[in-house]
Amino acid sequence: MANAGFGIVPLGTLGQLAPFNINIPDNELNQLSNLLNIGVIGTPSFYNTHNITDSPDYAFGATRDWLADTAHFWANDFDWRSHEKYWNSFPQFTINVTTPSDGQIFNLHFAALFSQKQDAVPILFSHGWPSSWLDYLPMFELLTAKYTPETLPYHIITPSIPDYGLSTRSNLTESELDFYTAAEALNGLMKGLGFDAYIAQGGDVGSGITAAIGATHDECKALHFNNFLLTPSETAAVGNLPRTPAEDASFALAADYLYGGTGYMLEQGTKPGAISLILDSNPLALLGWIGSIYAEYTNYSLDTILAQVSWYWHSKSYGRSLWAYRAVWQGLLRDKPAGLLPSPLAITKKPLGYSWYPGEVLTVAKSWMEHWFPENLVQFNVHEKVEFPRSCLLV
Repeated sequence: MANAGFGIVPLGTLGQLAPFNINIPDNELNQLSNLLNIGVIGTPSFYNTHNITDSPDYAFGATRDWLADTAHFWANDFDWRSHEKYWNSFPQFTINVTTPSDGQIFNLHFAALFSQKQDAVPILFSHGWPSSWLDYLPMFELLTAKYTPETLPYHIITPSIPDYGLSTRSNLTESELDFYTAAEALNGLMKGLGFDAYIAQGGDVGSGITAAIGATHDECKALHFNNFLLTPSETAAVGNLPRTPAEDASFALAADYLYGGTGYMLEQGTKPGAISLILDSNPLALLGWIGSIYAEYTNYSLDTILAQVSWYWHSKSYGRSLWAYRAVWQGLLRDKPAGLLPSPLAITKKPLGYSWYPGEVLTVAKSWMEHWFPENLVQFNVHEKVEFPRSCLLV
C-alpha cells in the first residue's frame, strides 16, 4: 500500500475533495459472471478463426477461440477484488468542477500522489481510449518506491478524463462533449487543487485534451506528448522533411495499421449511438470489441486486458466515452481543418517536450517537430523499446 502521506492534499486546495474507494457490489460481479456464462459465441467462419498471428493480411481481430477462452476466464477465474484492492492502495478522490463556458457540473474521479515539498511541480496526465487512469499505476509504483511524500518532486494527478470511467457531468444526455470543454474541466480540476501553474502530458485522446489545455489555458505552463492527433494535411505539409531509418519503419507500421486496424474508429466516429447500445448491454460483445484491440496490437497480459474491460463494464462508461471519435472522424479521416480537433501545432510559445517510441501508430519525425516548434521544443526523447504497449488509435 502506498504511504498514506501521498494522499495528504496540499494546502491551498480550493475545491471540495471527497476521498474515494472503488467497491463494486457483489450482485454486479455475479451478474457479470452470469451474463458471460450464458453468452453465445458466434458461429465459426474464416474471419473469426484466423487473425494477424496467421498472416499480416489477416488483421481481422481476435479469434473465436480467444473470445471463448477469455470470456470463460473472465467469468470464472478473474479476480476483480484483488485488482480493486490494489487500485484502492493508491489515493483516489472525487471533486466537482463547473465549466464557466456552459455551466456544466463535472464530478471528476482522479488518483493522485501529492508531495509535501513546497516546490513540487504539478503534472496532469490524460489517458486515452480504451485505456484509463489504470495505465498510470505502474508509474505510481515506481515513484512511491523511489520517493517519500517529503521528497517526491511532483504532484501527480491522473484523472478519469471527462465522460470516462467514474468521471461524469450534469448535461450528459443534453449535450455532446468536446475536447475544449473536457480541457476546461481538467483545468478546473487543477485550479481546484490550488495549482495555478502546472504541466500537462497526454497521448491518444489525452493528446487532444492536452493540446486544447495548452492552447486555451494560461495555468498550463508547459506540455509533453507521446503522440499527436493531426489531420492528413498537417502531416502532408512536412512529408518531404528527412527521416531516420527507425522513423521510416515506424511510419510503415502506421500505414499498415491505417489499413487493417482502424475499423472501430469509423464505427465509433459515425455511429456511436448504435455501437454503444450493443456493447453496453453485453459484456461478451464489449470483450470482443475492446479486448480484441489489446490482444492484437499490444503485449498486455490477459489479466491486464480484463482489468481494463472490467473497468469499462463496471463504470458503465463505454457509451459516454465516444465523444472524442466524433472529432477525430472529422479531423483525421475527413481532413477537416482545426475546430473540433485541437491541433498541438498551435502551441508555439509554451515549452513542449515529446517522447518518441518505435511502433507508435500516431508517429512523427524529429525533423517535423523541429519544423513545427523551432523555438519551444525543449525535449525530444527517442526510446529504443516500448516498455508499455504502444498506443493503437485510439488507445
